[in-house]
Amino acid sequence: MKVIQLKGLDTDLYPLIGPLVMNPKVLKANNNYPFKTTANHQWYIAVNDQEEVMGFLPVENKKSTSVINNYYLKEDDGELLKLLFCQIDIKKDEDIKTLFLCKEDNKDYLINTLDFQQNCNTTIIFHLLSKDKDDFEALQKQLDSIRMSLLIFSQSLFNKYMEKALSEMSLIDHLTGSFNRCYLDNYAGNLLSLSNREQKKIAFVKVGIDQFRAVIDEFDYEIGDKVLKVLAKTLKESVRESDLVIKISDDEFLVILLNIVNEENAILIGQKLINNFSKKEVITNEQTNQTLKKTICSGISIYPDNATTLDEIIKKSDIALYEARNRGRSQVFIFKEEDMNTIDFF
Repeated sequence: MKVIQLKGLDTDLYPLIGPLVMNPKVLKANNNYPFKTTANHQWYIAVNDQEEVMGFLPVENKKSTSVINNYYLKEDDGELLKLLFCQIDIKKDEDIKTLFLCKEDNKDYLINTLDFQQNCNTTIIFHLLSKDKDDFEALQKQLDSIRMSLLIFSQSLFNKYMEKALSEMSLIDHLTGSFNRCYLDNYAGNLLSLSNREQKKIAFVKVGIDQFRAVIDEFDYEIGDKVLKVLAKTLKESVRESDLVIKISDDEFLVILLNIVNEENAILIGQKLINNFSKKEVITNEQTNQTLKKTICSGISIYPDNATTLDEIIKKSDIALYEARNRGRSQVFIFKEEDMNTIDFF
């Protein structure tokens, strides 16, 4: 295992970490915040013998301090994290000093604990580590002043936590737990840049529920919500973790398939979504165990074959879904420019 150090705007940085920092699973672990890099950042990237990135740690160097906002490990590996931290240097008074000492004899500590209750659900806990009894007792004598300092810091930390939580809520559809249109508008465009760099295709699969309005008319909105939840869960279970499932309207979802091989592969997945959902049952009456089965259609467009902007590629998947629905229930249709003259929009 080796650690590569790169500046925040180094041209070698994006090709190395791009596939990871744009991975939805990695983004979700980072509270759906994109990983930031600037000229002031220094990246520490752990690479194995097969040149596979196993983790990274971006450090932002400011005038008087260095800040670590996040890090990523492919696996839960404490030794790897320690390896990354051991590489970090900070500059102070023209001297370079190691920020973290990694000595094997530092494993055992005496601990003073300070708790700060923020609300009925959240407590921030600080563990103050001491190497020996004398250090532990000396620290205890200063706990009151330390508590006052950490009280202000804990409040700031909690505010930051709440900001991230609220931001995450704004990117997630509260009913289905899928990403929403806000996420699509703000982050999905980055996927196109990554696709261009790696010269790989992306399939945009628009999914719509057949005759969804009839569910509301025959039952109610509660049953309609159940159908949407089951569909969202089915879509997520039917694709890879690296793919995206986004709720973009009342009864429609957009499934973004990254690194798609070809059109045939996209069609197979579109049909797989249809087949998997057709097997699902939604309970409409708990007492009688009455159930409801619904169907979906899917319309597919391929980036960059069908369009080169996010708005255009989604519009093409809209057209494809429209044509799929024209053909009946449980239909899949892939957009073709030559078919535009034969599609009846009215």
